[in-house]
Amino acid sequence: MKFLRTAMFIVTVFLLTSCVTTGAQKPVDAELRFKMGQVYFGEAKYSSALKELIVAVNMRPKESSYQHLLGLTYFTKKKYDKAVSHLEQAVKLRPDFADARVNLGVVYLRLDRWDEAIEQFNLALENVFYTTPEVAHYNLGCAYYAKGSYRQSIVHFKKTVSIKNKYALAYNNMGLAFDKLGMLNKAERAFRLAVKSERRFTAAYFNLGEVLLKKNKRRASLAAFRKVVEFAPQSEKAKNARDYIDLLR
Repeated sequence: MKFLRTAMFIVTVFLLTSCVTTGAQKPVDAELRFKMGQVYFGEAKYSSALKELIVAVNMRPKESSYQHLLGLTYFTKKKYDKAVSHLEQAVKLRPDFADARVNLGVVYLRLDRWDEAIEQFNLALENVFYTTPEVAHYNLGCAYYAKGSYRQSIVHFKKTVSIKNKYALAYNNMGLAFDKLGMLNKAERAFRLAVKSERRFTAAYFNLGEVLLKKNKRRASLAAFRKVVEFAPQSEKAKNARDYIDLLR
């Protein structure tokens, strides 16, 4: 089974409404460069976003939102040290910037800095104005799972789905944690809730198939593996699922 760990970035992208005049050139202000960077980021044009955001941050280094988005952009380019540097600056400039704290925690997760990640997620949750606590709880679950604290990870995955019921990733990862603890009935239920929440969730179907096989439910396991092949026939998961299918026939 593979643990799914995803970065849950909270980024608001505004449409670029300003324009650069033709004729005599005028200095382009930092806000325009930032907005251009936002648009490029929203379009997944990360190299273009990076160019604009570097200019914006150089012009206005004390803008926490600029530092935040530049950090996220470096993350997409897998420049994790630079991502950490700018995200740390964002929360230093604005300590109540909950989204930036969560995103900093996500980068710490990528760097296996579990305890620092947990600290950031908890600080975000202390902010009563934080609007997406399920994201922080989900990432806390990921951090505790990575540390081998499976029961604690389940606590946070449960909190995630109590806030956002159809959070398929949380159900899937909860199932993985239950499986690690040998709680196969609860693992099966979690994986079933994952595929109920996201019908084409092939990783959850694969995990479900493995748990059902451990429970000697061969027919149900076969059906789960066949779903993997049906929904993602060219994937690595499908290749592995076909191996199970051949054994179960």
